[in-house]
Amino acid sequence: MEACFSLIGGRVSLESEGVVPLFQGRPVAEVVPTVAGLLLGHRLRELRGKRTLSTVAKAINASVSKISRLERAESPPDLRDIGELARFFGLAEEDRRLLLAFAQRATEPEWFERKFSDCAAHWMKRLIGLESQCSVLQTFEAFIVPGLIQTPEYAERIIRNGLGEARPTREVIGLRTELRRERQERFFGQGASSPYAAFLLDESILYRVVGDRAVMRGQIQKLIDLTHEARVSIRIVPLAGTVVSNHASMTHLTFEMGDLPPIVYVEGNDSADYHMQTRDVERFATLLLRLSNDSALSREKTLELLKKAREHYA
Repeated sequence: MEACFSLIGGRVSLESEGVVPLFQGRPVAEVVPTVAGLLLGHRLRELRGKRTLSTVAKAINASVSKISRLERAESPPDLRDIGELARFFGLAEEDRRLLLAFAQRATEPEWFERKFSDCAAHWMKRLIGLESQCSVLQTFEAFIVPGLIQTPEYAERIIRNGLGEARPTREVIGLRTELRRERQERFFGQGASSPYAAFLLDESILYRVVGDRAVMRGQIQKLIDLTHEARVSIRIVPLAGTVVSNHASMTHLTFEMGDLPPIVYVEGNDSADYHMQTRDVERFATLLLRLSNDSALSREKTLELLKKAREHYA
């Protein structure tokens, strides 16, 4: 049984009697849309090779920016464009079907877009689609506990204070808090397949009061509990650390699936940048490595500091 594609009335349609294998027997249907888009873009870059963007764009009567966005997975692919690119690159039928399967999957909604479409900042949506699919996640945060390890009470306060609304409704706060909870479940709830996660937290986070003392005590207790998890590392970067980051929030994601390259997510106040170019990824990865190796406290000293902070809110 196999899937096939055809052009009908100027459109590419998918007629599937099964699934298209992706790699190691894994079907495209099991790959989340965000990952499918990145795999599609990565494959298109490989196929382009040394050709210029303008050469490829001209060949299918598209703009250079459109080809560039496709390669960076910054816009939903058009199946007709992908079909034309497959013909331009002279792909065999099996490779053509796989490329179109990536595109088909990339146009489908992510899990959070069905219920939480208005609850996540647009610049975070790629991160949410990728984080549970990575093999290793490393994060540095300077101001607040990262969303993946926030307690519901801490998350609610962060969401309430960060919405920029005078009186946010309970419904809005509730949905955004639920989205954060589901992100955590999808990330940590995969058993032995869960990503390995390393969180580097600036010491000031422990004493920047979010909510009240009870909220902070509960949040710090969660951090203490996480230090005992096999696939989680919590380490504090002390105020006296020798390495300083100009970026308040950085996340480095690496993957085992296909040839998906590592990605760095750098978040600002109301925007974020995704870096996939090797030189940029290496620059941020090196900074995270220096923070971890040269500044962050050991697990034992981190645990001591967390317990001291918990007593502070007793």
